[in-house]
This record gives sequence, structure tokens and C-alpha cells, in this order.
Amino acid sequence: MALKLNKQFTLAELATNIGAELSAIVNPNIVIDSIEKLETAGPGSISFCTHASYHKLLETTNASAVLLAESEAETCKVPVLISENPRLALAKLLGLCVPDVSTEAVDLIHPSAVLGANVTLGRNVKIGPHCTVGDNCSLGDDTVLKANVVLYHGVTLGKRCAVHSGTVIGSDGFGYAVDEKGNWVKMPHLGGVIIGDDVEIGSNTSIDRGMIDDTVIGNRVIIDNLVQIGHNVNIGDNTAIAGCVGIAGSATIGKYCLIGGASSIAGHISLADKVHITATSAVSNTINKAGVYSSGLPARENSDWRRSVARFLTIDSMAKRIRDLEKTIITEAVTNNTQNGYKK
Repeated sequence: MALKLNKQFTLAELATNIGAELSAIVNPNIVIDSIEKLETAGPGSISFCTHASYHKLLETTNASAVLLAESEAETCKVPVLISENPRLALAKLLGLCVPDVSTEAVDLIHPSAVLGANVTLGRNVKIGPHCTVGDNCSLGDDTVLKANVVLYHGVTLGKRCAVHSGTVIGSDGFGYAVDEKGNWVKMPHLGGVIIGDDVEIGSNTSIDRGMIDDTVIGNRVIIDNLVQIGHNVNIGDNTAIAGCVGIAGSATIGKYCLIGGASSIAGHISLADKVHITATSAVSNTINKAGVYSSGLPARENSDWRRSVARFLTIDSMAKRIRDLEKTIITEAVTNNTQNGYKK
């Protein structure tokens, strides 16, 4: 499906708008009116290639132009817009498809939204249908709540944040004590949630309030759909968290971290700045050094998986046999050396 641009652009105009360069042999006056995938693009469309698995399509695409890194330009048979960061340039290109609604009359606060007492709203805050904003909440300038967002009391959102439908911020954390009879006793959660500027939070995500101190999310953090963030978690600036991640209470995540989808992070541990956790990993201990960390195994045929699990379950006994063999070999070597007149 082609995405229509707001208007027609020449390649020269597109290059200026997205911070790209025209390759030397490109006609700058080629007119572009849409964005489309490599395999379906035709005349008038610009396409893109941001993953190696699509490189083979560069030789057959019928697009009028393609957005690429300079290292890939030689393999493309159609005109090229060159960018040092093609994914960033694509983001700017897609922005040219978003209609300009700045002059349209819109309800900033939908009539069905519910606002509690002492709520503070910055300039140009938009609150969608059926949202609830609890007492003593604060929303910074240009922040947007999509439909059906719930903010419990005492939640602070910075400027230019976006919270998507179904997300709940400020609910109680999963904190309980056990009494002498073995019954669960709820721990009151009296802290709040503080979220910085330029944060985007996907749909159906839950961010718990702190128990005593606040749960804190830094500036420019991006959080995907279906993420669970426990009470008193602290997330540093510019960190990205993919879908279905679970972060247990009182975990601290540094700046510029990448947390892959369906990963889990234990409570009361810390991740250093610039840690990358790959998808489906389980993090149970503190990580003090930047780098890429992984756990878990990729899917494979069931028969192979069952054999691997069977071998995994015998690792302890295998290790014991290896230790016993090592001791035997060392003992025999010492005996032979002694018999041959060598000192131990």
C-alpha cells in the first residue's frame, strides 16, 4: 500500500526536508508523491531499505527513487537519496505523510474525559475520549493522552509526551507482607510516578507507583506495548524498552539502554548505561559494564529441542565425571613421574 505525501515533492526538495543527499547522477526534478515498499513501488514513489534482508530487491524495484546508506547505493538500479542514518531519514520522510492539523479546530480535552482535583495541564495538552486523570496529576506542554488512558493520583508527565490507549500509570505495585497466619497483607503504595520530557508509552502498558519514593522514568525514553514496570523502578534517559518486557520493583536501568522484547529484569538490580539486552533474556543479576547481553535459546524443531534439554539435565553428572577423570589423569601422571625418577 502506498502512503501519500502531503504534497508532491521533487527529489531535491525531499533531500532538503529529510537531511539526505542526491547521488551524483540523479535528476533532482523527479517528482515524488508517495512512499511504498521496494517490491510494490512504482513511478512516483520513493522506497527505502533499512535491513539487509531486503538488499536483493534493490536490483528489481520499480521505485522512482530509494533512500539508502552510501555503502548500498551501488547495488541500486534506480535513483538514490543517500543518508548516513537511513532509518532517521525514513522517520522524517514518514513525517511528510502526516497531515498538518495545526489549523484545524479540535477538542483539546474530550468531553468524556474525567479530571480530578488539582490537576495541572500545560499548554496544548490533548486528552482523548474516556481518559481518567487523577487528583494532583501534572501534564506538561504538548503532552497527549490517547483514548482510555488512566492516570492514578500524583502522576507527573513532562512536556511532549505521548501515552497510547489502554495504558495505566500510577497503579499500586505488587508489594505484600505475610502475617503470622500466612496471609498476604498489602503494602500501601504512597509514592508517585515521575515521567520526563519527550517520552512515548505504547498501549496497554502498566507503570506502578512507588511504595515510598517515586517510580522515575527519564527524558526521551520510549516504551512499547504491553510492558510492565514495577514500583520504584528508575529508568535513565534515552532508554528503549520493547514489547512484553517485565521489570520488577526497585530495578535501576541506566541511560541509552536497549531492552529486547519479552525480556524480564529482576527487582533490586542495576543495569549500567548502554546495556543492550537481547530479546527473551532473563536478567537476574546486576550488570556493571556496557555491552550486549543474552540468555534463552531460539526456537528449533521439537525433536532437537528435547534432545538438547535432555543433555542440559545431565550437565551436573557430566561435570562430575570430568572432574573425576581429571583427578585420575593427574594421579596417574604423578605416579608415572615418580616411578621414572622425576620429582613431583
